[in-house]
Amino acid sequence: MRYFFLLLLIAASVGVFITLIIPRYDVIKTEQADIATYNANLATANQLQQSRDALIAQYNNIPKADLDNIKTLLPDSVDNIRLIIQLDALATKNGLSSLRQVDYNPAQAATSATATTANAPTAATTTADPTVSQLPYGEFVISFTTSGQYSNFLSFLSDLEQNLRLVDVTDIEFTPSTSGPQTAASGLSYKVTLKTYWLKQ
Repeated sequence: MRYFFLLLLIAASVGVFITLIIPRYDVIKTEQADIATYNANLATANQLQQSRDALIAQYNNIPKADLDNIKTLLPDSVDNIRLIIQLDALATKNGLSSLRQVDYNPAQAATSATATTANAPTAATTTADPTVSQLPYGEFVISFTTSGQYSNFLSFLSDLEQNLRLVDVTDIEFTPSTSGPQTAASGLSYKVTLKTYWLKQ
């Protein structure tokens, strides 16, 4: 009888272990794994926050003049009016005539105004190459005509090269200047096509 009760007690202990302890142990193991995952994610988040704070501190330490130069080098919009004013000022400074026959695609300027509010391609942003719309920067092509002596035009190109605004001269056409009130001093007429860039947000 004594051995029977011992066996019964052992069987009851095994039953309790199987029905109660093991399921709870599995739950605890699962919760421990979840806690470990949460801790790892929290540590990663803390590292990202520290990196972000460090980058913000570095950005805040950049002098305002340097930030303005960066925005001039690669602005966050086409700002075509300011660009035309800058080009005209450079031409006048170097003894060339004011810009004439300024031509550009209005859709390109409109693209920069809408790119920060819409990521989906539109009729204005769709190009033959679908990878262009995926670039982090936009391109703006503009052409204009000016006239003057060749040496003055070379000085204009030199200033344009050293200007903070990033531009690529893609085409230049030379023609004799035969019209206008400044014909005698005009020398040559120059049609310049250039490409500039702006940073998408």
